[in-house]
Amino acid sequence: MRFLENQTDPWGHLLGELEVFSKVLPPDAGRRFAATHVVPTSRTIYRPSPELVVTIAERTGPMSATVIWNEPNCRYGYQTWRAAVSRVSGVCVISGKLIRRGDMVFKPQARPVPLNAHAMILQSVVDRLAPHLEEEGE
Repeated sequence: MRFLENQTDPWGHLLGELEVFSKVLPPDAGRRFAATHVVPTSRTIYRPSPELVVTIAERTGPMSATVIWNEPNCRYGYQTWRAAVSRVSGVCVISGKLIRRGDMVFKPQARPVPLNAHAMILQSVVDRLAPHLEEEGE
């Protein structure tokens, strides 16, 4: 079920959101990582808050995914992220692993520019979590 199709039906949209949160996801699907895992250099392009929770809700294709982003000052319920080559070094917001320039990552869709535009998720993390999400939907 594509939840964005329920935009005209608020009740259906609410039920869709509840369905996503009620699924049994792998332990690290919506994982937080301690702020100590963030490399504090001037080259880090996005520094997540310790309260950040990121969940991959759906793999919509080989080059896109739907992400739920929860941070105290920023929430995106169903944000489209696209595969890209990282132009700068950073930190994966789910795993906390270092991202180097040239790594394959997923980034938020650029238009309109979201507050988390510079955040990245390693493609390997999305690939690892995506099969679990597809199995549950069947």
